[in-house]
Amino acid sequence: MNPALPRDAAIRSGLGSYGLSAGVGACVCMGFLWSAQEEPLPALPWAAAFLFLAVESDVRRLRIPNWLTFGGLAAALGLAALQGGGAGLLAALAGAGVALVVLFVPFAMRWLGAGDVKAMMVLGALWGHEPLLPTLFWIVLAGGALAIALVAFRGELLDLCTRWWRSFWITCSTRKITYFGPAPGSVAGGGLPFAVAIGIGASTYQLLGAPWL
Repeated sequence: MNPALPRDAAIRSGLGSYGLSAGVGACVCMGFLWSAQEEPLPALPWAAAFLFLAVESDVRRLRIPNWLTFGGLAAALGLAALQGGGAGLLAALAGAGVALVVLFVPFAMRWLGAGDVKAMMVLGALWGHEPLLPTLFWIVLAGGALAIALVAFRGELLDLCTRWWRSFWITCSTRKITYFGPAPGSVAGGGLPFAVAIGIGASTYQLLGAPWL
């Protein structure tokens, strides 16, 4: 608690942050459930509950806690085994594995946090590997659009374009992957609530389906 603030003001400030994150989580969750009328992803209620908790935590703290991701993964694997036996468990493991493999490079480049990757592993286990890849396509697009919107809102779009162009040019010139990261204290360096992009991308998949079909 900030000692400069009266106790009641500090409490209202804390409730406000919780209220904002819960409101964003509720909006993402409702959009996900509403979009399910077109092409619903598997394990819809479980995925919606996990998305709400992940978005709420990510918006409030820019972090998805281990108790949620590890607990969610265990629950998803248990649900798959209960509903589909050994075949269901293998399908859930395949979905989680595909999420890990696809997102490993963005994680290694520090574009995503470990919590974001683990959250997608949970959803991969719930959805299976078949719908996961097209869903990831929309999630990546949503994440990029969200990042650019936040950067533009803070007036850092020129810096972002410059860094990306330099990274691309040096990578092509040296044939070694090079990435110039954002400056400390910038919005790009502060992290992105990627769980919001996960929810938006999943909703887009349910509305539009796979982009290559």
